[in-house]
Amino acid sequence: MRKLLAMLFLTVSTFVNAQMPTSTVPLPPDIAAIKKANVLIVAMTKKDVPPFFSGEGDNIRGLDVEIAKRIGVLLGVPVQFRRDAESFAEVVEQVRDGRADIAVSKLSVTGPRLQVVRFSDPYIKLRQSLVINRLWLSQNSQGKEVYQVVRDFNGKISFIKNSSYDTFARVNFPNATFLPEEKWDVIIDKVIRGDIAAAYRDEFEIKKIAFEKPEAAISTKSITISDSVDNIAIAVNPKAIQLLSIVNYVIKNEYNNIDTKKLMDRYKAEKK
Repeated sequence: MRKLLAMLFLTVSTFVNAQMPTSTVPLPPDIAAIKKANVLIVAMTKKDVPPFFSGEGDNIRGLDVEIAKRIGVLLGVPVQFRRDAESFAEVVEQVRDGRADIAVSKLSVTGPRLQVVRFSDPYIKLRQSLVINRLWLSQNSQGKEVYQVVRDFNGKISFIKNSSYDTFARVNFPNATFLPEEKWDVIIDKVIRGDIAAAYRDEFEIKKIAFEKPEAAISTKSITISDSVDNIAIAVNPKAIQLLSIVNYVIKNEYNNIDTKKLMDRYKAEKK
């Protein structure tokens, strides 16, 4: 009886499948190219940025890694992480010229970048922040409120070279002396010693200083610029309109409520 039912089910299934029309609508060119290659190439910087991404091969992990893999699942292809970019600017360039399909690399939206790639909706919005040497701040306050000193900032300020803050600093602090560096740790040490007045980055990275270097609070002060937002988003090639829709779908449905506290919780968990 079971064998007869199984044969009947197989016959009916074959008939139904034969009657179902096969879609002949071609895929959009950007999706068709990814399907043909059977891989989604994701650009990230060479330097780890936990908890966004860190590690290599099977050990790569982080928020950006999770997002990229979810996009790959929706496309039905495996994900390949490209980790050879020396800077965030190079990550953008890899997407622009087609060496990568998308960039998920704690990438800030800036005016110059918007001219060469498309950006998704932000999956994180961070406020811009400064860590300032306390002695410099005291010497330059002269009765002014801290926000006035920041607004008219005219000291030596440092940030990661070729990062979004290289752009933000020149726009927001036109009277400052700009001293970009390759390494964030070097920048923070210079602020602590008083070699420079301030370091400029997002509020999450500034808060990490209190966790990693609690002694820095003796000689430095953290200041959040409430009206300056750093939008973190995913970059895609200017022609990849359908891919951008898929990326935005993943962000809207799965990654639309991430804040600084959740990032810090992730970061501390990874450090254990």
